[in-house]
Amino acid sequence: MDELTGRARLSVTDRSDGAGLLAAFAGELDIAGLAQVAGPLDDLLARDRQPLRLDLSGLHFLDSTGVTVLIRLANRFDPVESVGATVPVRRVLQVLGLSGRLGLADPQPGDGT
Repeated sequence: MDELTGRARLSVTDRSDGAGLLAAFAGELDIAGLAQVAGPLDDLLARDRQPLRLDLSGLHFLDSTGVTVLIRLANRFDPVESVGATVPVRRVLQVLGLSGRLGLADPQPGDGT
């Protein structure tokens, strides 16, 4: 197993289609990983209000800290669209009733949900 699999990571880029920002999370977004994304997260939250697409395809786990990060982003940017959520992440967001607030795209056929 890759030693970086569990590390929380966040990369932010301007979308190539000019429609706002793309924030890609990977690893495990929890209390232990918050420090690993703090810098990019602060930079992202300092940006002007604009559309934000959250790529959650590399995110394998999140706890209440990770949920808080996503809510902070949803409160800062508009609209927010979440794509590629893994089954465990999708379930957490659905159980908490956050699918709509985070613009969680409907699951695609064959994604296991």
